[in-house]
Amino acid sequence: MGASKAVRVSAISTANALALWVCLFTNPVIAAQGAGAPSSFRDDLAIDGKISILVEVTDKAGHPISGLQEADFRVFDDHREQKILAFSATDVAHPAATPAEIQIIIDAMNSGPVTVARERDGVSGFLKRSAGKLDYATSIWALENQRLKQIAPPSKDGAALMAALDGSQSPLRVVDRSAGMWGDVERSDQAIRLVKEMIAPDARPKGRKLVLFISPGWPLLFNYEVDQRKWLFDDIVEISNGLRASRIAFYALAPLSFNTLISHGLNENFFAYDGSLKPVKKVSEAQYADLSLQVLSEHSGGLVMSEGNDITAEINRALRDAATYYTLSFEQAQEHGRTEYHEIRVAVDRPGVRVRTNAGYYVGAP
Repeated sequence: MGASKAVRVSAISTANALALWVCLFTNPVIAAQGAGAPSSFRDDLAIDGKISILVEVTDKAGHPISGLQEADFRVFDDHREQKILAFSATDVAHPAATPAEIQIIIDAMNSGPVTVARERDGVSGFLKRSAGKLDYATSIWALENQRLKQIAPPSKDGAALMAALDGSQSPLRVVDRSAGMWGDVERSDQAIRLVKEMIAPDARPKGRKLVLFISPGWPLLFNYEVDQRKWLFDDIVEISNGLRASRIAFYALAPLSFNTLISHGLNENFFAYDGSLKPVKKVSEAQYADLSLQVLSEHSGGLVMSEGNDITAEINRALRDAATYYTLSFEQAQEHGRTEYHEIRVAVDRPGVRVRTNAGYYVGAP
């Protein structure tokens, strides 16, 4: 978002502002940052001064393109072309040494009971069509109030995953739209805390990881107090670098079509995140919307699939990325004693291709 919107102050009553202050400073993650605790994002930068990225190259229909060589790629850091220091291609003929992990998350925190049932049906349809055998170790989870609950541990056995899903109970929301803005704040904070747990050094996967959120999206929250921006900016820096370093890509899979989302009273903003895709380069630009599920999916090199009519097809579309991709590395930019954002752009010398990778990275202390 531009700076003109970032400096906007929310018209919140004194009582509500006090409630928000209490909420923020009783959140252990945010309270630690407010107390000056060091962020872990500096550990998430480069290894031996190199930035490593995963690159998806597809045709216009979204089918992966394999067989590309290093000479087909050009990498730019803030519009300056970089020398490719390392290159590798992963495809069916050249599988990764460590297979990708798949994590499917049913969002029960931001969805009503009817939508949760549809999310579960979509996962069931995917497992049924797999004929009992999956290509990648897949785990199933439910995002509930205050926690991420595992429904089924990682397995390639589709039948076992189906049995675990069928045997689990659908949770009900505790924090929902009826709680108003404060419910939105709480759900957003819980989502941010979840992402931080995923990118923590001791939780990082050994190889690549695709996290598929079947969700109507998280609250975009454009209104908040000005003094929250520093915390939000630090979170943006930490999460952006952490997702890249962890080789994690998010995928936002809409469980319902746009009209159905609206009629169910769910997150109409699932389709209104484009204005938050611009990079956040300074504290005054930070907003909650910059950490929305859709923005994190786009910026981590994943996808936002908003059709909402066929969850099973959306899952299968996301899994194409696990089989075919390219790994590139280039020299990290020098630090200048301040936090700086560097945009990453990858160009492929082939007509009609689409390229996805991490949107950028940060250097320097927050």
